[in-house]
Amino acid sequence: MSRGETLSVPDRLSVDLERLILEGDLAPGEKLPAERELAQLLSVSRVSIREALRELENRGLIDRKPGRGTIILAPGETASAADEVIEAFSATRSELTDIMELRAIVEPPIARITASRAQPRDLTQLEELVKAMELDVTKERYAELDRAFHQAIAQYTHNPLLSLINEQIANQIAPSRASRYQTKARRQASSVAHRRIFEAIAARDGALAEEEARAHVHDISRQIARAADASAKPKELRDGLEQ
Repeated sequence: MSRGETLSVPDRLSVDLERLILEGDLAPGEKLPAERELAQLLSVSRVSIREALRELENRGLIDRKPGRGTIILAPGETASAADEVIEAFSATRSELTDIMELRAIVEPPIARITASRAQPRDLTQLEELVKAMELDVTKERYAELDRAFHQAIAQYTHNPLLSLINEQIANQIAPSRASRYQTKARRQASSVAHRRIFEAIAARDGALAEEEARAHVHDISRQIARAADASAKPKELRDGLEQ
């Protein structure tokens, strides 16, 4: 069934705008056009625009204030107390093995919860991110989509604290997505894993979603270890490992 057959106009709009925010095309601090202008640009009613923006506001992705307009927020931007906790943690963060251990603890249970709570528009968003990662994109673009996919899963628990925690620790996870670890083999394996996670969530199978997310993190750990080993080898061997 196509997206148009399953989602209302406001839901389609919120999905499209959310994807732009999650993927970084709409940057934090950027101001959206007024409702009337958005309605004209997108050829929809102002009522649909208003409902879509209300959904994004409820998700903590935009801030709407009279006289200032609609401002894009980074996911989790509104909770400064948690920022201080994470900053303290950042000072003691160690190597990539510790980062991957953190991912193994955090991400699988979040996938389980999302499987029971994701709304139809959430599933549409996840599927679009999965499809985008299955295309032939640059390492940098893949890393952006990868982060957006995992953040979206946390967002769709509809628990703002889980979304906040996931967004904040994404800064710690970032080194594991560095381009030197983004081998072609890893990107292909990750795309397969992301689809499996999505399909488990779409099937409302929380146990399977958690299992697939855990297997994904463990596989990434192995891929990073291989890439790290390859970085110490001559260029000819490195090129061969990245094929």
